[in-house]
Amino acid sequence: MDEVKKRFMFDLIVRTLWADWPSAMPKPSKEPELPQPKSSGGRLHVGRWPVCAAIYPHVLRIHQLWSTISDLSDATKLHFAKLLNEAAWYQKERGRTKDFDGFFETARSICESSVHPDRDSLLADIYFCLGAISMDASDFDKSRVYKELSFALVSNICKELGTADERLYLAYAERGISRIQDKRYEEGEADLREALRIRIALGNYVPRSGEVNLSWSLLAQGKLEECDELLSETLAGRERALGKDDRESVRTGLVLYALGNLRAAQNRLDESFEFHQRAMRHMRATVGEKDFYTANVAHKIAEHLLRLGRSEESITMANMALDIWSVDPSAHKNEIARTTFLKGRLFEATGRSQKASIAFRVACRLRKEITQEDRDMNSLTTEDFDEIVAFWAR
Repeated sequence: MDEVKKRFMFDLIVRTLWADWPSAMPKPSKEPELPQPKSSGGRLHVGRWPVCAAIYPHVLRIHQLWSTISDLSDATKLHFAKLLNEAAWYQKERGRTKDFDGFFETARSICESSVHPDRDSLLADIYFCLGAISMDASDFDKSRVYKELSFALVSNICKELGTADERLYLAYAERGISRIQDKRYEEGEADLREALRIRIALGNYVPRSGEVNLSWSLLAQGKLEECDELLSETLAGRERALGKDDRESVRTGLVLYALGNLRAAQNRLDESFEFHQRAMRHMRATVGEKDFYTANVAHKIAEHLLRLGRSEESITMANMALDIWSVDPSAHKNEIARTTFLKGRLFEATGRSQKASIAFRVACRLRKEITQEDRDMNSLTTEDFDEIVAFWAR
């Protein structure tokens, strides 16, 4: 096949795959010149996963051919980069934390040399994705950098257009996440309130993850009544729009998880356990048994079972969490350290002192590797391990 035919076929395949792709990202703020995907704004919606799974092998194959085709137009290259970014994000939603088949690297390199009018919008998406992935992998410093880069691009685009849209909502919400992680709670709260103001103004408002992240900031600041009101309204709003125990995405599970933590802070422990059990049922029904969201809840339920004296059941739940984390031990070192410390407490509670000592030593070593802080094993507490994971996993 000659080079002209190769370029034509590559462009045709990219357009065909993109036309069928249910996009996670919202529609760009600036009207794009490139064609739009099948749908947009489907981030975290599990219903789109089967379509993405069917298309993904074709994206992987054309990525393998990418380096063999020369002199593609700027539009075709950027169109391809959009498809790569979406395909990589799909893998993130399915639990991957690294090795995205080189898709992000190729997409970024295309953007760096592009002068296409759609370039900044795509680059903001890439930074958004990398920021979220870094957060999942407990690389909070890198996540902050990516989220700030994405925010700068989106806010500049929206400022030039004089608009406040779904993209700007997402940029504020993501920056707020980093600020909460950095314990800049008031700034994080301000960002998330601005994000929610934008989204409510857009109409057709249904509560999502932003409200949950705002609740974590309120909880950290001891604003329990305000947190309770927000989460209760968020759950009620989702149930009105989607029905009780919807299976749209993981989002209702995140609301239930946060309500469980709030009830624990209010010393309403039986209600806390019930909310966390509901969260577990929701996670299993949406993202499945092996997702890190499910592992977060398994850890929390293990804590409840320890409190209730159901030690063997508690160990089973802790092992479930560790099995999930151990699929990618480098990305989830922080979570493994935390759950291993909990497992030490479980062994201690059942009189298995030798196993407890081993678990505590492993947890202590991992925490030292993460924090570079050399602490005596006997001085470490649950709170010392909670602070090394993402705030929404605590």
